[in-house]
Amino acid sequence: MYGILKVMVYPRQPVFPPNRLFRELESGRMSRKDFQSAMAVHARELSCEMEEQRRNPIAAFSEFIRNRRSARKLVRHHGEAVVREAFVTLADVEDFAPASLLWNAGHSHVPLYCFLRVRHQPLFRVITMESSPTRVNIVVEYQFGTARHPVCEIFKLCRDGVGIMRVESRRILR
Repeated sequence: MYGILKVMVYPRQPVFPPNRLFRELESGRMSRKDFQSAMAVHARELSCEMEEQRRNPIAAFSEFIRNRRSARKLVRHHGEAVVREAFVTLADVEDFAPASLLWNAGHSHVPLYCFLRVRHQPLFRVITMESSPTRVNIVVEYQFGTARHPVCEIFKLCRDGVGIMRVESRRILR
């Protein structure tokens, strides 16, 4: 269905992020074979990324430090639970390329810095974030694949009547 890939797959969209693949499989809308081939695409991406980090450990370490610093700043200003909830909400947005990076942001055993990519391709960084108990406004910048310039989007998230965070509006800034 998705073919054999020899290089990293960018942008990460025709293949759903893993959280949606699991939902499709569990609901019966996707066969096990299609699920396995789609997950293999994600596995190849991770393998390529690990190989790249092994080839250039100094660049990988400096990116790790930047990502960790950015995550600490977000947690200090908004709290880890709010940041994770915003990331999980963004992971469910249709046609949002970073969803494949954010799909397991709700798992507290995965450090927050793992979801950020400050300078390393694929880029995903939080430019600004404002939070209140019922709303989150978040401006993110991301760049996947052969895109020449990063995309900057603003999301307005709000809680529905049940208390679940949902996307109220989405707008591309540049």
